[in-house]
Amino acid sequence: MGWKSSLIIIENKEHFTDEEAVLKAIGKGGYTFDKELTLDACIYPNDGSINIGYYNSNMIISDDYQITTNALERATSLQLTKEEKGLTSLFPKAEIVSVACHSVVNYHGYSLIQNGAKKRLKIISSDTPLIEFGEKMEEEQEIYKTSYSRDGKNYWKDTYDPEEELTEDQLMEEFTFGIAKRRLGVSLDKEDGEELLFEKVLFKKYINTNQAVDVTTTKKHQRKVTWIKYGIIVLILIILQILKRVIFGS
Repeated sequence: MGWKSSLIIIENKEHFTDEEAVLKAIGKGGYTFDKELTLDACIYPNDGSINIGYYNSNMIISDDYQITTNALERATSLQLTKEEKGLTSLFPKAEIVSVACHSVVNYHGYSLIQNGAKKRLKIISSDTPLIEFGEKMEEEQEIYKTSYSRDGKNYWKDTYDPEEELTEDQLMEEFTFGIAKRRLGVSLDKEDGEELLFEKVLFKKYINTNQAVDVTTTKKHQRKVTWIKYGIIVLILIILQILKRVIFGS
């Protein structure tokens, strides 16, 4: 199965549910509620939405890569982004785990925030080298303990074919969902994650209504321009026919 996902998982022992405050904290204050749906339907919404759900004393934000692109993919240090600072202001003592992956290029990245400070960050893909900061988490150590190094890169033996080896980016699912399990308690790519992914947990989708209006207005304008173009072409053809009759008919 190909995976595209981007999640921020926030320890939520106090059962904080002020989602309007969360949206404002991540710079999405103008977003409004649209509908409820499962995580499977919003883990990769591809519509610029923010989706919020709750599971195992965590708040889960599926952000369509809007937060994790800055926090992970563009990161050059353990400094918090503006959005992360907003979240830590609401959850100053919480553990926050962010994970993102895209199977087309085996991209995966993740970070760990504890008590308002980022402790760990790692990103890698088939196109980009490993970038990491901070000490490895326990969940990572479990994966790395079966690896071996060559020329500064990590490799693993393929369990299905010991003659073959796997590069670090090829372990996208093991790293992404292994780190997410740290907070969720289940692996989204395994059977124990089906309840969260498909069944009992509903997420609230929030959308940018201004963007929706802009898109509708643009489409209407495009249709109007298209009809004007057709009208001009038809008018030109009529004029040409009239001229043809006048010139060759006289």
